[in-house]
Amino acid sequence: MSEPPGAVAPVAALTAAARVLARVRAVADPRAVVEAYGSSVYAPAHASDVDVLVSNDDPARLAAALGLTPIPTTPPRMHGTLEGVAVDVTVVTGDDDVARRMRAGPRDAALLAAHLGDHGRDEVFQAAWPHVRQFVRARALGHNGLGWFGSFGWALLLAVPLVTDRELREAPVGAAVPAWLRWLSRLALGARVGLDGTRGGEPEPFFLAAPAPPARDVARLSRRAAVALFAEASAAVRAIGDAATDADALARIADLADDPPAGTTLIIAGTDEHTRGRYDGIARGLVRELETLGAIRSWGRFDRDDDGGWQHRITVPVHRAQAARTLVANWLALTRLDAALE
Repeated sequence: MSEPPGAVAPVAALTAAARVLARVRAVADPRAVVEAYGSSVYAPAHASDVDVLVSNDDPARLAAALGLTPIPTTPPRMHGTLEGVAVDVTVVTGDDDVARRMRAGPRDAALLAAHLGDHGRDEVFQAAWPHVRQFVRARALGHNGLGWFGSFGWALLLAVPLVTDRELREAPVGAAVPAWLRWLSRLALGARVGLDGTRGGEPEPFFLAAPAPPARDVARLSRRAAVALFAEASAAVRAIGDAATDADALARIADLADDPPAGTTLIIAGTDEHTRGRYDGIARGLVRELETLGAIRSWGRFDRDDDGGWQHRITVPVHRAQAARTLVANWLALTRLDAALE
């Protein structure tokens, strides 16, 4: 695996990704294309796993050959450990919209890394990135499947203003997050953010433009989710006050569990990773159905219960709580998901 343009990463991190790719290629169909994408490309020192995309292979056969656990999502995924590294492998076939979006992932990651390197902002990005991830986790604003967007979307949302915003272009290493939160809080419905800058007037609630073709929205937020995102940014700016460093800013932001949204919070819970993976793959549909009831707040993270099981929380208006419970119960029965509404 060659070093992506503009990336700055420890040799050990790149070697781990290279070993994983070699392992997957060794058992993949000879005609398959195996590529790394995600944070192992643009932030390898902070990557918690190696994301691998395999084009044109049989997912069941590949999972068995690698000893990974298959997850019945669309497209199919598998996860586990290879070469001592946590891995998440996605397999795509054909040429539908999902396959085309996934195949753009490796190019997206490489272009993001190049963008930062070419403009001399990679060092600032690498210092700020763990704190942005902490913000996303604390305020439950992650996960494509839970109604938000994943790590790459947040990386793009950080990288763009580091190059295009006047204040953030000058922010030094370790002191970009306060200015970034202020920038984020100034976004409004109809904003479009991409490597070429930020502007308004989009028909979508919020359009986060992917770096590589085909043209597509990385965020895919509903109007309610976009409004909640901008509100979270404004609340964060109030919370951090005069914080001047990345670490100081994050120390002042409360976890959503300690500062919950108003309403009744439903908990959907399961006991195993297979079910969690399947839920993650289809829960966006549930969130969209619940949004018809009013201003809901999907918590964009999975929490653990005392027994090690997973939980996903969704806060709904108090006066629609019973309707929401009925909707969730019916959805669980229809999908035959081995999870329960607590």
